[in-house]
Amino acid sequence: MPFVDICCGDDYASIYYNTNTMCGNVSGFDPAKPSIILLHPFLLDSSWLDYQFDDIRLYQNYNMIAFDMRTGGRSQCKGSGVHDSWVDAADLAFCHQILHLPPCHILAFESLSVNCALRFAALFPEMCLSLTLCNIPSPTESKCIKTAYHDMMDKWCFAEDLEAFEDAAVEAIKILLGVCFHSECCNDTLDQLICYWAIKLPPSQRHRMVETVNVLLNRTPLNEATLRSITHPVLIIHVWNF
Repeated sequence: MPFVDICCGDDYASIYYNTNTMCGNVSGFDPAKPSIILLHPFLLDSSWLDYQFDDIRLYQNYNMIAFDMRTGGRSQCKGSGVHDSWVDAADLAFCHQILHLPPCHILAFESLSVNCALRFAALFPEMCLSLTLCNIPSPTESKCIKTAYHDMMDKWCFAEDLEAFEDAAVEAIKILLGVCFHSECCNDTLDQLICYWAIKLPPSQRHRMVETVNVLLNRTPLNEATLRSITHPVLIIHVWNF
């Protein structure tokens, strides 16, 4: 499977990626097409980007590549107390450089991915062509949101049985999506999310869960100078959930 191994000092990460080519790697990219980097939503991975990879407007006209962040999906890393969104941006730059990608458009979904994309564009402007940011987060979280995340994380990481874990997962869905699941379609999505988390982020993998949530909650706002340095075209898409 395609991975990019990053080693810097005592830090190590093996970043998984997938593409829209037949073999799932960058060797099949068409040099005549522009390229898009896709960044997955919070607590999920690149396998949840099937709708984008199956969109004929994208896969026929672009080279597409999606990365699992270092604490998500199939990626693996050494635990680090200094992991933040700047580190995520550096990971993306290392992957970009090692895979010899051309300057890319960035399509980022929600909190961690949006924060990574903004920092990537600020630090490595020559690697980025444009930003499409879906459901951008606030610069920092309010106290009540932080409390809700901490309560959810505590229940998730120390669930004593499957029922307790499912209750924590439902709380996470309410925080992330802000919706009530009434329709059959939404119930199917709820079941898929809980099954995914039970396999990928069970209590035995609490170190990955804790590190991921810490990156989100401990972020600091970008200063005005950094924001002004991002001169790429930016499209902001915000979807309201009711």
